[in-house]
Amino acid sequence: MSGRITTLLTSYRLRLVLGYALIVAVLTGVWAWSLFGPLTQAAVEQQRSHLQTIAEVSALALGDTTATPAAAIAPIVERTKLRVTLVSADGTVLADSAQAASTMENHATRPEIAAALAGRVGSDTRTSATLGIAQMYVAVPVGFAGRRAALRVSEPLAQVSAIAEQGRTTGLWLLLGALIIAVAIGVRLAATTARPVLRLRDAAEAMAAGDLRAPVPVTGGELAELADALVCLRDRMRTTISELEGGQATLRAVLDGLQDAVFVLEGDRVTIANRAASVLFKAPAAGWNGTALSETELPESLAAAVRARLSSEAPRSGEVGPDPEARYYRVTVVPLKPADAGPRTLVVITDITEIRRLDAVRRDFVANASHELKTPASAIQLLAEAADSAASDGDTAQALVFVGQMKAEANRLRHLVIDLLALSRLEKVPEADSITDVRAAIGNTLAGHRAAVAATGLTVTLDEAAVVGQDVYAAADPTDVAVALDNLLANAIAYTERGGVTVKLHADADSVIVEVADTGTGIPSEHLSRVFERFYRVDGARTRASGGTGLGLSLVRNAVERSGGTVAITSEVGVGTTVTVHFPRAR
Repeated sequence: MSGRITTLLTSYRLRLVLGYALIVAVLTGVWAWSLFGPLTQAAVEQQRSHLQTIAEVSALALGDTTATPAAAIAPIVERTKLRVTLVSADGTVLADSAQAASTMENHATRPEIAAALAGRVGSDTRTSATLGIAQMYVAVPVGFAGRRAALRVSEPLAQVSAIAEQGRTTGLWLLLGALIIAVAIGVRLAATTARPVLRLRDAAEAMAAGDLRAPVPVTGGELAELADALVCLRDRMRTTISELEGGQATLRAVLDGLQDAVFVLEGDRVTIANRAASVLFKAPAAGWNGTALSETELPESLAAAVRARLSSEAPRSGEVGPDPEARYYRVTVVPLKPADAGPRTLVVITDITEIRRLDAVRRDFVANASHELKTPASAIQLLAEAADSAASDGDTAQALVFVGQMKAEANRLRHLVIDLLALSRLEKVPEADSITDVRAAIGNTLAGHRAAVAATGLTVTLDEAAVVGQDVYAAADPTDVAVALDNLLANAIAYTERGGVTVKLHADADSVIVEVADTGTGIPSEHLSRVFERFYRVDGARTRASGGTGLGLSLVRNAVERSGGTVAITSEVGVGTTVTVHFPRAR
C-alpha cells in the first residue's frame, strides 16, 4: 500500500496537476482576499460617495426653500431608508427625519458636523446615540434661511454590509465557476503535457529492463530531442550488448576449449568455471556459479593451495601433489583488478599427472637406453681387445670365437638401435586415411620368420576361418601393423620351447582382431600390468640370452594405439600367453 502511495505521490502527472492547483490556489486566495478586503472597503467608499452626493444635492435644494426645517428635509428621505439631520451653526438640531429635534442633544461635537460647519465634507461611522445602531454619516455645509448650517445624511451600516455581502456572494460564485474551469483545464493540460513524457518514461523503463526492441514514441517540440537521444541510446546499447555477448561467447568458447580447469572467484566464491573444471573435478549439484570454495569437491590439498594464494597481490603458481589418487596439479592464481563486488581472482588448475608420468618414463627410457646401448658396446670393445690379444698370441681359433661373439653383440646392438628408431617414429602423429590389408600383413610376417621357426622346430598356424571370403582391412598405417605383428610373432617364437604358435584372424563390424597365442613358459600374473613398459623384462637374463631388447611389447602397444586400437594380454605360467590386438576396421 505504501509503495502505491509513493508511486502516486511521485507521479509526473500528479506533480503537474499539483503545480496547476498551486497556481489556482494562489489566485483563489488573492480573489478571496479581494472579496473580503478591498471589495468591502470599496462598497463602503461607494456608499459614502453616494451619501455625499445626496447630501450635496439636498444642500442645493435647501438653499432656496422657505419651508420649515422639518418640511424642508421631508422630501429628501421620502421612500428611502435614509436619515437626514439639519444642524445649526451652534450645533442645535433644527430637524431630524427619524427623531424629534427637541429631544436630541447638541451635535456640535460630532466629527462630521464639526467638519461641515467648518466648510468641509465630513464623514464618520459609529453607533447612533439616539437609535442605538451602527450608522454611516456624511455631512456637508449648507445655507438655510440665510444662516450657516450643516446637512447630514446617514444610512445604517447593515445596509452597506448587505450591499458588500451581495458583491461577495456574486464574486464567490464566479470564483467557484472559475475554479471548476481552471481545475478541468489544469487536469486536461496535465494529461496532455504528461502523456508524451510518460510514454518516453515507459520506453526508458522497458530499455532499462532489457527490452531493447521497445518502440520510442515520436513527439514534437523539445521532447523530440529527448526521444532522439533515447533512440540513439537504445541503438548504442544494442550494439554494446551485442559486442559484449559476442565477446562473452568467444571468451566462453575459449575457456571451454582449454584443457586446464579455469575458475574466476569473487572473494572465495566461484563466478565462472569452464567445461574442463567439470571434467577434472566433480561439479556441485547446484552448479559452480555462486559456490564457495569450501563447498566444492576439489581435493582438500588443492583447495588449501588456492586459498593460501588468494591474498597474494601478484600472480603465484606452484605444484600440488600427489593426492591420494596419485595425481599432480599445477595451480596458478592471478589477482584481477578489483571490482565493485569485491576482489576477483583467476585460478588455473592444470593436471600434470601425465606430464609427471611421461617425465618419469622419459628418464627411465634414457637411463635404460643408455644402459642397454652401453652393454653391447662394452662387450664388443672387450671382445675386440680379446680377439686382438689372441691373434697376437697366434691363437687363431680363439680369435675367431671372439669375433663370432662380437658379431652377435653387434647384431644385438643393431636390433636395439632399430627398435629405438621404430619407437621414435611411433611417437609421431600418424598419417590420416591409412589402410592396411591385415591378411596380407600377417602373410608377410609369417614369411619373414619362416627361417627362425624352422630353426626351432616349432609349428606356426594361421587360423582365418572366421573371415573366409571377406576383405579384412584396418584403418592403420601399414608400417605400424607390420611392426606390431613382427614383434608379437618374434616374442612368441623366442619364448616358446615346445609346441607352437597360432595366429588367429577374425573381425566384427568395428574391429579387426588378431590373436597371437603360444605354448611357451607364460608370464606370472604380477608382471602382466607392466610388460608393455619400455625395457621391462620378466626375466632379464633370459631376455638377453635370446637377444631381446625389452622393447618388443612397448613397440606393439605404441603401434596399435597410434591407429586408435587396443592391445591386451593374458597368460598362465607353464601353459602359454595370448596377446590380442584390436585395430579399427576400415569402412
